[in-house]
Amino acid sequence: SQIYVACQNGRVDQALSLGFLLCWIAGDLTNFVGCYLTNQLPIQIVTAVFYVNMDIIMISQFVYYKLKNQKMTKCKVFQ
Repeated sequence: SQIYVACQNGRVDQALSLGFLLCWIAGDLTNFVGCYLTNQLPIQIVTAVFYVNMDIIMISQFVYYKLKNQKMTKCKVFQ
């Protein structure tokens, strides 16, 4: 739901920091590697993959809106 709300208001770049998102994905990647290397249950591996995918979506969304909002700010300055 956070991804949907961020798409609606277009302000994800102000709500989260890139450092936070990178720490978040590092933790989820570590979780996935740990699940894989220790032969955890398939549902645990699937859950870890899901979290990594959600992190990638959140980072992509952050970068997209950051660039979009920068372009909008530049356009307003030149008008």
